[in-house]
Parts: sequence; structure tokens; C-alpha cells
Amino acid sequence: MKKLSVCFLAVFFWIPRVFPQVTPNSKRFEVRNYIAIDNTGRYFPYHTHGFVETTASGSTAKMFIMPLLEVDIKSVKFIDSEGYETNSYDTDVYSITIPIIANLSLPNESQKAAIGAALTSGSTLRFYYPPIVKNTFGGPIINPNAGVFASQIMALANQYEQYILQQQHYIDAYNQYAAQLISLSELEVTVKVGNDVVASERIPGTTVSMGGAFNSVSIDRPSQYIKNRIAGGNFSVLAKYKFLDTKGSYINARINASMIINQFLSEAQESTVTQKSSGWSFLGFGSRRKSMKSHFDQQVNNQFSDERFSNTTIEMYDADDDMIAMFENAFFPTISQQQAIQNHIAAAEKARLEGNTDLQKLHLDYVRALQYNDPNLEVNIGDAVAALGKKDYVGFIAHGVRWGDYRANGNNSFRRVLNSNEMTAMEAQWSQTKKISVQHAVSQNVAISQDVGVRAHLGLTDVIPYQGNMFISDGFSGQWRNIRGIILGPITAGGALHMNNITPGTLITSIEADDVYDGQSLTNALNSYDPGDTVTITIIDQIAQNVFQEKVVTVVLGSYPK
Repeated sequence: MKKLSVCFLAVFFWIPRVFPQVTPNSKRFEVRNYIAIDNTGRYFPYHTHGFVETTASGSTAKMFIMPLLEVDIKSVKFIDSEGYETNSYDTDVYSITIPIIANLSLPNESQKAAIGAALTSGSTLRFYYPPIVKNTFGGPIINPNAGVFASQIMALANQYEQYILQQQHYIDAYNQYAAQLISLSELEVTVKVGNDVVASERIPGTTVSMGGAFNSVSIDRPSQYIKNRIAGGNFSVLAKYKFLDTKGSYINARINASMIINQFLSEAQESTVTQKSSGWSFLGFGSRRKSMKSHFDQQVNNQFSDERFSNTTIEMYDADDDMIAMFENAFFPTISQQQAIQNHIAAAEKARLEGNTDLQKLHLDYVRALQYNDPNLEVNIGDAVAALGKKDYVGFIAHGVRWGDYRANGNNSFRRVLNSNEMTAMEAQWSQTKKISVQHAVSQNVAISQDVGVRAHLGLTDVIPYQGNMFISDGFSGQWRNIRGIILGPITAGGALHMNNITPGTLITSIEADDVYDGQSLTNALNSYDPGDTVTITIIDQIAQNVFQEKVVTVVLGSYPK
């Protein structure tokens, strides 16, 4: 059975529960080309990716995992013009529906091993190794009649245990994290045949969170070419999903407030040189929020530049109006109109004493504009630029300017800028806790994958070739015979041998009519059958001291990846 498997970052269950978002600085992991095993012993392909937090030693970090989107090719439906289901060969195919199914399960033990390997070594295991059957003392179960072969079986068990120990190491690495799913804000699935987009479905995050089947992606009035390609599984899918991550941060540790103020005022000054706007407009700063938001976004975006990964776009939604308002209140305190006038008069006197008559005139002109609230009393822009010079505008604006539209009725809002010394001190003291949210938009191309190729298997890790003379009894009489066969090595839990209580150290000579005498002959015999087939196995069973008997046992073959 072919399946179309799509990995996407995780979703939350449709229950009154909220999952935290992915935290920044989390490490991304990816699992590819791995064969997992379910509780019934069925092998299946598994690939996923997600994020793990980087936290201080001693604390439990979180892991954010995405489940799978799956499309079973056999569930694709071809619908005729009357709404009835038909086949791909029908000339009257009106639409093709491709159902998308969400698997919201957290990883089982076999899947944990793959994720742990990706986190620990950055590589992916090939497949999951099932554990061997052990006794109550923790050693491998061995047939009491194994005799001299017991030590060889023990050595084979120890060799296999090295794989199990490494696998358990990866599982332990996974278990160090608190695993959970991530809530999607949106998912978009696009179906492509060749280079052509033939269908697209946008799915809101709340729908994804319900799990199960979504509305099928529908391809209306498909051409014969598209019908044939879809029927043969020769199409690809692009899954684009969006999710948020958040972080509690102190803005003063992330934002250079002085740079924002200076750059904003500098741009405001430069903009007046190329315009014939009035000095009032310049000194009114009507566009300050847009400029400030741009600088906040730029600085916050820079801090995440190292956290981007392949095929991911980070969309910023920061520096909202509330944040800017808090920033304004800290660095641009409100003052009365009269206080602004007095500040500029005092500044004009200081400029006169310093011999800066141009700056003195600029302060006094602005005082007249404030006193009469008259935009026609313009401050000369050319004189203002000459008077202020480079960065002098910070000191000028520090004395107070109108902060808004002079045309608004009752607008008596004036603000001042802290001077450079105050600004530096204030920046060090100001501490505003702010959640910085980042939206990731991730796109991933997905190809159709085949079911895992499996072969018939007994649940046996290794064998020991055997040949020797044995006294074989039929219950009434007996004779010496030269016996060729295999001594069973360690067996795996849940395998065909384990399910039939056939233990390591047992001697078998054939599977159905095929003699087995070493590992290759065993493989050749099993290649004639499929997983799930019922076969007979001939066992040489000890019934007395040096007396043996042939016994036929029926088993159902299990499976193992090819």
C-alpha cells in the first residue's frame, strides 16, 4: 500500500488545553529514512522534525514534535459528473478527491530512538531493534538442553545487546525532554503534478487540532494526464505550516533606545530638507510611531537572524502600539504647553550666552509658534537645519515639542526628549518585560513513499550451524542419524519463535520441506514465504539422556525490514 506522508510541525488536541509555543533558541532536529515498529509488530516508515529547548543543567527542557499528515493512495477517489465514485479509467471523471489525515500521536519507543539519535549524533537510525527475550535475572533465555552451545548463545546475545544499549541511549536522550505537540496557526497543502499546481487547500489551525480527516483536497475537471499521474501516485505535495514561538524578554537588554531615538530624529530632520513642509510639521513629529516601529522590528528581527533554519521564513509581529506607548512614556515624557515654552525660552538664553544666535532664534521662533498655536508662524527649515547641526536636534527636542496634530481640537499634548546623559541612565534603569512573538512559516516538499519492504522472519537474531550424530527415537525404536541443522541464537520479544515458546538453544532442521543448516539456508527457506504465512518447523527435541525425537511445530511468520 502506497502512502503519501507529510511531516508538519505539531498541532494540539481538540480539548480545552493550551500548549506553549516553541521557545526561541530551540534546536531543530529531523528524522528521515527511519523504519519504526508499532505495538502489533508492523514496521512502517517514520519521518518527522521539531525543536528542543536549550536550558540550564538540572532543568527539564521541552520538546516540540510535529505529527504526520498522511494520504493513502488507495483512498483517493475519482468522482464522475453525476457525483458517483468511479475509477481513473472512466472518461467521465469530474473530480479527484485526496483525503488528508492527521496523525496526532506522540512517539512510541521505536520512534523515540530515532529522535534521540537525531538529537545525540545528528544522524538517523536505519530501523528499530526489538529487544531479546530475557529471564528473570536479566540474561537471555536459553534452552536447558543447549549444553555446550549456551556460551555461544550468550556471546551472540551480548553482541546484539550492544545495538540495544545504543538504542536505549537514544531513547534516554529523548526522555530527558518533556515532549508535546505545537499548535499551528495555519496549514496549507498544495498538490503538484510535474511543475503544475493542481490543487491547494488552506486549513486553519483549529481544524488541524481536531485530528482525523480534513476536507479532501479536490481537483476539478482533471485532464487525462493528471488522472493517470494521480492514479499512479506520481505527484508531490507541498505542506506549508505556520506556528508561533514566544519569549519573555527585557527590552532594555535587546533594544538600543538611544539608537532608535537618534536615528528617528535624524531621519525626521533629513526628510525636511527635501520637502517644503513647515517647521511646525517637522517639530510636530506626526509620523514618529511608524518610524519607531520600523526600528524596533529591525532590531528584534536581527536578534533572531541566527535562529533561522533552511526553508523557514520568520515573520515579525512586534513593537505594537502598547509597547511603543510605554517606550514614549519612558523616553519622551509628557509636559504642559507652558512648561515647553519655558524650556525653550531658557534654552534660547543659554544659546545667546554661548554665542549661537541661529540656535537662539530657532528656540524663540518655536516659542512664538507654541504661544499662538499658529502653524502659519513657521520655523524656517533651512535655518533650523543650520542651527541644529549634527545631533543638536536631540538637545533641541529635549526642551519639548508638540507631539501630534496641531489641527486636533484641544490638542495640548507636548513631549520632551531626555538629554543624552539622562537617556543613557534611563536606558540602564528601564526594565519592561515583553513577550516577543515570532511566526515561522515553513514549507516542505514531500514525495510519495512506498510501504516498508519486509520479509518473513522468525524473530531470530543469529544462528549456530550444527552437524553431528544423534540417536533419534520414534517413540518405539530408534537409530543413529547424521543431523544437520541450526542451533537457535537469541530470539526477540514478540517474534514467531517467542510466541510459540521455542527458546534459544533449540535445534531445528527444516522449514516445511526446506532443510536449514546455516544462516543463508535459513534466509533462502524464509524467502519462499511472506509475513503472516503459516509454516511448519521441524525441531529435534531431547526426550531422555542422549535420546532425541523429531517434532513438528506450526508457527505464523513475523516480519523484518529488508
